[in-house]
This record gives sequence, C-alpha cells and structure tokens, in this order.
Amino acid sequence: MALGSQLRDVVDGLSELTAQHIRLARVELADDARFVGVRLAVIAALAPLILVGYGFLCVALALTLRRVMAADLAFLLVGLINLIAGVIGVVLAARQLKTREPMQVSMTELEATTAILSPSRERP
Repeated sequence: MALGSQLRDVVDGLSELTAQHIRLARVELADDARFVGVRLAVIAALAPLILVGYGFLCVALALTLRRVMAADLAFLLVGLINLIAGVIGVVLAARQLKTREPMQVSMTELEATTAILSPSRERP
C-alpha cells in the first residue's frame, strides 16, 4: 500500500507541476503579447514622422526649382530631421522586437524541471 500511495503522490505532483508550467506559459505569453503590442504601437506612432519628412522633402524640392536656395535649404533640413528621427525610432523599436526571446522564463523552468526529473548520468 505504501508503494501505491507514493506512486499516487508522484503522479499528483507531476500533474501539479505540469499545471504550474502551463500557468507560467500563459502569463508569459500575455506579457510577450503586451510587449510586442507596445513596440508595434511605437512603430505606428513614428511612421507619420517618416511621412511628414517625405512631405517636407517634396516641398523643399519644389521650392528649390523656383526660389532662392536659403529658404529651400531650411525646408530640406526640416524634412531630413523628420526622416532621420522616424527611421531611427523605427529601427530601435524593431531591434527591441528582435532581441526579445518569447517565453524565456517558461523554457528555463521547463529545462530545470527536466534536469531534476531525468536520471543523473554518472561518469566513470
């Protein structure tokens, strides 16, 4: 009877451990989804800077063809600043998305559990 009780305890423990891993994975997936959503919102918010920069560059080019260079260069400078700021912001947000490893905590916990439950191999 003691063996049956111990076996039942092991099965119950493994069942609880599995349930905890699933709960951790759900929490981590929600956190990862939130992170990705915020980064996509940043990209969406910075995209108009690129469009405004393009608009200023187009106006500057048109004015360059018919006006004195000094005023035109001012429009050109504003357009370039907008474009550069927008591109830098989008690149930084995209890099942050690339470096994020989804479900890192869950994988670490799963590996630790697997290491504990697998039979140890002793070297001769």
